[in-house]
Amino acid sequence: MTIPNLREKYGAEPLITPKEHSEYRQANTEGDMQKPPEAVILCYSKALMRYFTAEYEGREVSHYYGDLFLFADTQYTVGVMGYFGIGAPTTAMLMDELIADGVEAFLSIGIAGSLDDSIEMGEFIVCDKAIRDEGTSHHYVESETFAHASDSLTADLKELLRNRDESFHVGPSWTTDAIYRETKKEVKRYADEGVLTVEMEASAVFAVANHRGVEAGSMFVISDYLGLADWEPKFHLTKEDIHRLGDTAKEMLTKYVN
Repeated sequence: MTIPNLREKYGAEPLITPKEHSEYRQANTEGDMQKPPEAVILCYSKALMRYFTAEYEGREVSHYYGDLFLFADTQYTVGVMGYFGIGAPTTAMLMDELIADGVEAFLSIGIAGSLDDSIEMGEFIVCDKAIRDEGTSHHYVESETFAHASDSLTADLKELLRNRDESFHVGPSWTTDAIYRETKKEVKRYADEGVLTVEMEASAVFAVANHRGVEAGSMFVISDYLGLADWEPKFHLTKEDIHRLGDTAKEMLTKYVN
């Protein structure tokens, strides 16, 4: 079986569009709708979302599935979407709705498992492409091995990290829906092919952005190491790393929209 089952769907008319849903939401929201930001950080960590709202002044937009927080010091042109869970399907749905409301760029950030033992804790991973081992992306663009990040946003992100003197790696990630079905055989294959990390969203983020004609990038810090014999969880050591990741993402999108 291939995904999607109906191969002709790419040129077919959707039953429900994000624009229609946006219009429905606006019609059923009391008061004036908040002006959407130009760029949004996609945040999967509850702890990082709490850090954003404690560290920065801003205002919340509550009519999405999840919380959108707009940063005051960007004149509300940059926001962060969080508290919606993890994984490709919900991320894609929210991107579609945000794009319909006017968002033009996304930076997906979070933790990832490392397939490369040479990557140190605290180093950033800039994902330039992602293996599409999840189901969502295949409903947006025709199936192929990789989905690619936006060239311009990725280039600007690398320049910012160099200017900040951050240690970082650039390379592919493996995006999968099934965290407890990451097999030793897959880990070996992808590690041998130079894949740096495994996570749950990047390929869908890139595919949605490609389909909708907006910009998208992705960046991670390491939370655990996946070896053929042992799994080394280090989630408890990521607090400072992920805060630094969040600050960097906010700076990146602020520069990108200005």
